[in-house]
Amino acid sequence: MQYEVLVSGEPREKLEFLKELREIADACRAHVDLQPASVFEDTVVRKNAKPWREFQEITGKPLFDALLAIVRQEDPSEVRELAGDIMAQLWHPCAVGRLLEDFEQHRDTLAERPPIRIFRNLGGIGTEDAARALMWMWGTKWDADAVSALEMCGCEAAQDFILRQATEHSSSYVRLICLMHLVLPLTEGKETLIMERLRSGTHDEQFVAVTKVKELGMVQASETLQTLRLHNPKGLPVGIIDETLLALRSVAGEALRK
Repeated sequence: MQYEVLVSGEPREKLEFLKELREIADACRAHVDLQPASVFEDTVVRKNAKPWREFQEITGKPLFDALLAIVRQEDPSEVRELAGDIMAQLWHPCAVGRLLEDFEQHRDTLAERPPIRIFRNLGGIGTEDAARALMWMWGTKWDADAVSALEMCGCEAAQDFILRQATEHSSSYVRLICLMHLVLPLTEGKETLIMERLRSGTHDEQFVAVTKVKELGMVQASETLQTLRLHNPKGLPVGIIDETLLALRSVAGEALRK
């Protein structure tokens, strides 16, 4: 590939070549996007399944490093923006800054157009820097759309932020979405919130809390679930409660066998 173009070409030449590289990046990203979400539930798989790895294999490391150098070292320009967009599409950590720039450049349209692509790319990058960028972007009408990207980051800071928003956010809908995106490891704060929603939440909050109890293996919630099954004023489906109780009995049994 045209390594020399990226290193010493004219801006026009670089842009033309970068457009070609963008097509390769789009194809690499498509391979990842086609994978079912369940594939990425494993933290190691999610960490390694980055489209930039395939891109680097196709283009070669010298060209890839030249692209990195443009994003990290060159002054702001159309060339650097396009190189950053390619790296964002490839979920490379160097693109966090470019995605922040992109968000700022589109701030005037945020009221009508959700920045889903930016959120998704930051979630795919998944580093703590990406999580911090998502937190910095917080506070628009699209907060609910940013939560799944924060969960994708899989770091403690992201989960702490989601937990806090599940309690404090002014929108009941966003609070519910945050509750849905609490994941392992189970912490005292998560347990307290889930138990509270299980006992006194709205119908939707109770339903999500039951699913979280099952997902997180909260055996300590068994008695509360039994009570909820007998006294169910909000009309939760009994079947989902029974399924959760059965799953918790299995978790308890496995714990006893260890």
